[in-house]
Amino acid sequence: MKNKSMMLFVSTFFVLSFVCMFTKPASAYVSLSVSSQLVPSTIGPGDSGNLILTISNGGTSYARRVELNIKSHSFVSFGQKKYELQTIAPSSSAQISVPITVSSSIPEGTTSIFFSITYAEGDATGTNTVETSTSISVSRRSLVQVENVSWSEEIIEPGDIIDVDIDIKNVGSGSVKDMTVILGNESQPFVSASGDIEVYVGDLPSRQTSTASFSIIVSKNANTVAYRVPVTIKYYDEAGTSHTDVKYVGLKISGKPEFVVTLEDDSKMFTGSAGELTLSMANRGTASANYLTVTFDSNLEITPKEYYMGNLDPDDYETITLEVKLAKVPAGKRSMNIEMRYKDPYNQEMTESASLEFTVYSIPPIQISPTTQVIVVVVLIIVIYWKRTFFIKLFKKK
Repeated sequence: MKNKSMMLFVSTFFVLSFVCMFTKPASAYVSLSVSSQLVPSTIGPGDSGNLILTISNGGTSYARRVELNIKSHSFVSFGQKKYELQTIAPSSSAQISVPITVSSSIPEGTTSIFFSITYAEGDATGTNTVETSTSISVSRRSLVQVENVSWSEEIIEPGDIIDVDIDIKNVGSGSVKDMTVILGNESQPFVSASGDIEVYVGDLPSRQTSTASFSIIVSKNANTVAYRVPVTIKYYDEAGTSHTDVKYVGLKISGKPEFVVTLEDDSKMFTGSAGELTLSMANRGTASANYLTVTFDSNLEITPKEYYMGNLDPDDYETITLEVKLAKVPAGKRSMNIEMRYKDPYNQEMTESASLEFTVYSIPPIQISPTTQVIVVVVLIIVIYWKRTFFIKLFKKK
């Protein structure tokens, strides 16, 4: 039993010794790779941008004294060609931003940029060199902007149906393909009157303008404020890359006061006296009349000549009583001009006028009712009877 154990130990020892003799430990190494990103993502002839380079070390040893050298290019110039990156640890990376300017004469398409990376591996004194490259895509840039917006109504009120024309210009150097324009979104105070809020415009050459037309219905619950409406423009550039630009236009919901002036009472307007005239003013419009002041103008002497009402909201009214001097005013029909000065919801001064007719009456004759006549006759009879009785008694005494 002891001999077998000894033999097993000896066999294992020789096997392990043999493996150790012919197996070498793995050596450390450096593995550098390069990735790139262009900012902006699309660059055209004559444009400038930045080439973002990321140098990664996928090895197990330090890359020391790392140096990047960018080689000259016929159509691309660089803000700097040589970069000292010092040390890149295993599983780490270093990133640099290289300013570039593309020549206006460069052909459209893809072009390659070559560079070399030198480094020392670990503690080695010598250096290694890696030759590599990256590519960038050059195409004429397409840029769109909103040139003009026109509304079919100068004053837009809740409930209105409005036509909108949006002029869009391609201000870039490349053509725009298959452009569509979307007006607003679900949070806006309007819906499409034609069933679709997206309009297909098609292709738009450089420096040309096209119009996207919409028809919308403004919500009756829209507030009298200026809304910021997004205009989403989707298109493809000449390289086939899709783009989405969002611009903003203003939609001004105004509303408008509508005044109704009504004669309430002129029954106390008698010639030769101080009369009293009562009128009411209502707002049946779609917006408030703020800081409303009413001025009265006629050939009569009226107090007050100016009346401050404050804010008159929609579906609201106020009653005004005026004193009128009628001492030398003959009876008949009269008219009065009324001017309303106010500010709209955007603090703009507005003025409207109205006319009111009323009557100045003659002083009516004194009329005695039949009951009063009966009472007067009875009183006279009593007085006559009392006097007759009084005198009869007086003569009897004499």
